[in-house]
Formats: sequence, structure tokens, C-alpha cells
Amino acid sequence: MHRVRLPGTHRAVPPETTWERVEPRLRHYGITRVADITRLDNIGIPVFLAVRPASQTLAVSQGKGASPLLARLSAVMESIELWHAEHPALSTFVAKPMCLGLPYAMTDLNLRVTGNWVSQLDLPWVQARSLLDDCHIPVPLDLVRLSYSGEHFWRPRLFESSSTGLASGNTFAEACLHGLYEAVERDVLAAHPSRKDARRLRIAPGRVRDEHLRSLMNRLTDAGVEFDISCIPNRFGIPTFAALVWSPLFPIVCAGSGTHMDPVVALSRALTEAVQSRLTEISATRDDIPSTQDTWRDACADPGFPATPGLSFDEALHGHSADFDDMEEELAHVTRCIRDVTGHGPMAVLLSDPSEPFSVVRVVCPGLAYSEGRTLTA
Repeated sequence: MHRVRLPGTHRAVPPETTWERVEPRLRHYGITRVADITRLDNIGIPVFLAVRPASQTLAVSQGKGASPLLARLSAVMESIELWHAEHPALSTFVAKPMCLGLPYAMTDLNLRVTGNWVSQLDLPWVQARSLLDDCHIPVPLDLVRLSYSGEHFWRPRLFESSSTGLASGNTFAEACLHGLYEAVERDVLAAHPSRKDARRLRIAPGRVRDEHLRSLMNRLTDAGVEFDISCIPNRFGIPTFAALVWSPLFPIVCAGSGTHMDPVVALSRALTEAVQSRLTEISATRDDIPSTQDTWRDACADPGFPATPGLSFDEALHGHSADFDDMEEELAHVTRCIRDVTGHGPMAVLLSDPSEPFSVVRVVCPGLAYSEGRTLTA
């Protein structure tokens, strides 16, 4: 399927079409409000939030984009993804891992515990679809379902709970791509967690030529925001970027990251996510902001961004990019990249119903690590 190329993103259909499909269904998913919070900051890059009061995870989801419509869709679709993860209409069965002949080891998953005894536990499972060959492979239900309420909250957890790999799209392929890129991004950040990591290749903003990226950076500069952007070489060969923003108006270093085979999309996601992270702190609307977080900083402090000259956009990439007109071809390529590194093909569980005008999936990638973060204070 050919794609619609938009500033900072690729989609299977125009965003106006997606909104026409989604907007009438917001109440069904419990979304009661969609708000533009862009002007709570002085940068002007669009950031929206979607409110879902009866959520079992986050009551407020945020989204960003190059336009208000893209940001609105980003927030709404994130909330819809969480709704599906909270209410998975899936057939389940109970079995011991050691009895299933799994093509991966339990230690390849993000376990919170260690020991061979894990393979002898009776666990709930669902069938996932291999993105390599369409075979059905069991995956633990707790890697698919996400809830922080009721029995899910107090029951002992074997796996790290997160929304990594939970994604939506206008098509199954688009949704899987979003999920795989997020899973790869979190793995790369886990391997390079520090913003002072010497393996991160700092990019000189003045040596970025893409018009869309320059427009984002100009907005930051015009707002008096200092920023730092870097490319993170990785074992997958997939462009991954990190962005940091800071200003005396809100003197906290906020971080964003992005991964995509199109490096312009990857860096755009990193920059807009950093702005979104900053607005998350400013608005204080998300349920997952730590109440003990010290947000007071000296407005005259130095954010600590390197003063050394950076590389050009192309120099930093070192061939970490490829262009695809067809999303299915891109999905196959990214799937192979992950398989070649981890030895395991990624899998996907379809959470949405065929009657819904989009796809929501949870991708599971044995062998990938997990990391996320919104602000950096060091």
C-alpha cells in the first residue's frame, strides 16, 4: 500500500480521512474531551491531549504533530490504543511455558524476576501472528493487556508493564510499523541511556537542510529555547534520534526520541516529542508524573548541552536509512532487521475489531530491552 507523505510522518490515508472515521466514535472509547494545550508554552509546535476519565491506565493521553490536526489525531489514537489494551477481546488459554514449544525463551521477554521456575508457572496466553511468516505463536497475555486497576494492580507481575509496542494505524501494516519503531527506539535508548553518551553523534542544527526540520528548529530558536539533537547509531541500522530542549522560561531539560527508516520522520518525532514532554510537565495533566519530582530549577543555569561542533545530518546517519513507497515492504524490511539482530521474528496481536475503521495492535519483540523517559535533569 502506497503512503501519504506528510510533514514529519507517513500515513496510509490523509489525516482528514482518519479524523472523519474516528471522531464519531470518541464517546464509545470513553474520550470526553480533546484539548489544544499548545499555547500553555511559547514554542507553538502543536500539542493536544485527550481525556478518558474511566481509564484503567492513563486518564490523559498527549499527542504532537506538525499541524493541529496531526497532533489531535496523535492524542486521540494514543487514548484509543490504551482503551483496546485495557479491554482486549481475545481468546485466552492457560498453560506452562515449558509445555508450549515456544520459539523464544521466557528470558527473551522483559521479565521482572529470574529463575527457571518461571517456565513451570501456569500463565494465561493469547495467539500472536508472526510478522515473518504469519504463523500463530503464543505470547503471554500480560504482555498484551495493560491495566493498573482492579486485580491487575495488586496481582504479582512477572513482566515489566508498559505501552511499548502498543500502536494504531489506518491499516494493519501501518499499526505494526508504528509498534515496531517504538520497540526498537526503546531498545536503542536502553543501550544508550545517558545524554552524555559519547556514542551519540551530535548534529549541528545549521547543517540540517530539510525544510520541515528547519521550521521546527526555527520555532524553538524564535521562542528562546535551547536544544540539542543527536543521532544514535544502533545495531538495527534504523535511524534513531534524541532531542533535548530547555529554556529559562521552563528550566528543565525535556527529552524526546524518534525512530523511523525515513530519518526526517525520525528526527521530527524526536523534536516534537521533546516539546510534548515539556508541555506534559507544564500542564501537569498526566497521571504518571511522579509527585516527588523536583521541578524547580535556576533559570540562569546552563542546560549542559555540548558546545562542540556537530556533524551534518547525512554524516551522522552513516547509511542508517532507506526509502519505501510501500508500507508492506517497509514492514517486511523492519521485521527482518529485528530478526537478524535478536534471532527472533517480531509478533503482533490484533486488538481492534474488524468493524473498526483502523487497526490497533500490540507487537511483541523477544530480545528487545525497554526504556523510556520524558525529562532529564542531570
